[in-house]
Amino acid sequence: MEMNEFFTEVPTETVPQIALTAKEGRPRRVVLLIEGEIVGDNKGDEVSLEHGSDLMRHALSSLKTAKTVPDEIILLHDGVKLILPESECYSCWKDILDREIVVKACNETLFYLGKIPEDPRIICEDMAVLLQSLLNADNVVRL
Repeated sequence: MEMNEFFTEVPTETVPQIALTAKEGRPRRVVLLIEGEIVGDNKGDEVSLEHGSDLMRHALSSLKTAKTVPDEIILLHDGVKLILPESECYSCWKDILDREIVVKACNETLFYLGKIPEDPRIICEDMAVLLQSLLNADNVVRL
């Protein structure tokens, strides 16, 4: 019996669970996860809210010209609000999408908000599909 035939009659495909870096030293598949409208915790005061909003706007703006960018951006919960026209960060998305960064938004949150993204390049997926995308990433960065 072969090593990869323990539980099945046919050989199973062995997939490494930890793929650290590609030859160039960069993680192979990086996902940026955004769960809120601000960076950091809102401590209930205007200063932390304003500062967190500024940080988010600067972070998304930096992706316009950054040398290293994520392969995919996933927006969950309040992070979905960032792609709506009323968001201060709305103008950043065109440049991000023009760089062919995949942007995915949670269907359940969009349904709850009663909104759909204006840019058709933003992919709307169910939470279960987004979870699989996060689980298959080599590296997840959370803002």
